[in-house]
Amino acid sequence: MAATLASRSGNLILSTSKPLRLLTLILFYFTQGFPVGLFFYAVPAWMSANGASTAQVASVVSAASMPWTIKLINGFLIDRYTFLPMGRRRAWIIGAQSVAVLVLLAGALVAPAASNVFLLSALAFGANSAITFQDVGIDSLAVDIMPDDERAKAAGIMFGAQLLGMATATSLGGYLFQHAGITVALGVLAGFPLLVALYGVAIRERPGERRLPWTAGSSHPRNVGIQVDAWRPLLKSTGKSLLVPLTLAIVPILLLRSVPSGGFEAFHPALFTRMAGWQISEYTSLVSTSQMISGVAGLLIGGALIDRIGTRAGLVAAASLGAAVLFIMGLAKPLWGETWLLVSLQISADLIGLLYNIAVIPICMRLCSPRVAATQFTIYMALGNFGRPIGASLAAMTAGNGLPEWLYYSGALGWTVVAVLAFMVRFPVGSQGEAELVHDLPDAGGIAPKMD
Repeated sequence: MAATLASRSGNLILSTSKPLRLLTLILFYFTQGFPVGLFFYAVPAWMSANGASTAQVASVVSAASMPWTIKLINGFLIDRYTFLPMGRRRAWIIGAQSVAVLVLLAGALVAPAASNVFLLSALAFGANSAITFQDVGIDSLAVDIMPDDERAKAAGIMFGAQLLGMATATSLGGYLFQHAGITVALGVLAGFPLLVALYGVAIRERPGERRLPWTAGSSHPRNVGIQVDAWRPLLKSTGKSLLVPLTLAIVPILLLRSVPSGGFEAFHPALFTRMAGWQISEYTSLVSTSQMISGVAGLLIGGALIDRIGTRAGLVAAASLGAAVLFIMGLAKPLWGETWLLVSLQISADLIGLLYNIAVIPICMRLCSPRVAATQFTIYMALGNFGRPIGASLAAMTAGNGLPEWLYYSGALGWTVVAVLAFMVRFPVGSQGEAELVHDLPDAGGIAPKMD
């Protein structure tokens, strides 16, 4: 039996197993959704139902958003410092996941009131800071290990699994906040990322590596060959990667993608619970159901759809549909109390946002050099996440001043710009894009060959 277990354990190597790579993305992206579901949806709904103002809710949402906007720092740290005997990314992933668990448990012990904006903001910032390191680690691991023919599927898994995690945390968190309180809610939800952290200990990136610092194993030669061990070449390689013209063209598309989401997260708790009269659990159940629908769609059909129609067509379609939905919502202000309108908005916005993200992620991956994948890909994602606090601030400026319809009009304008840019710019497709990138970057290591 011991021999059988050792054999099975020896097979848990990401570079040699496509199913294990996909499973790893599912599990870690699922738990990424927990701090997001809690501090972008469940906690704001709980605060709003207990008398917090839109500005107070926006403060907590902004605190939760901030780590996602500055996570490019994480990318530099992960590319520069690592423990190669455990792989290029896994030590960071396991460590960050563990810190997120500890923050949630600390929140369960402290149990701040709904009016305690400072402590809630601190917990939101701490949990999301930890999970951004996990996010950067798993993103760059995907760039390192996944061949191009898996990347659209990987993008669907990334956002699908994260939405499922958000749905679980939003629904379960909303229920527990309402019926059992913050201590039970945070304590229960900490258990999920803890189990996935243990899974992270069991796997390895490449053959011969260690599972833990004190176990047997050594650095893989491929990782040793591309590791950047000084700041100057790291910054130089990153600068070259980002100055390729195509990378500059994608900046506004990434920057504008999450502006509507940030606005929704700050304003929708008040829209649903105060203006429309919903209960906390009703609102969080809708959000979680919508996320669940989108998550399943992302896992099952999102990647295949983008593979079929292409990243450019998918991005144009998503941005155009999103702009139309937001503009219609702004015009429909007299109907904001209608259940059918609110449900339609939530579900359509989540599905359109999912299509947008699945279309743009493979483009970003194709532009990444493996030597600085964590830094480069993180810069792209950080640009996208800058939209969230912008959207939250936009909600405070518009809804906070009695003009909530302008929140939707502003989002519609931004996504119209995205649709025009996506239609006009020719982004790389498959190996052609990789070849163009390597041509412009003599130092780039290229995409690692498939090892299955």
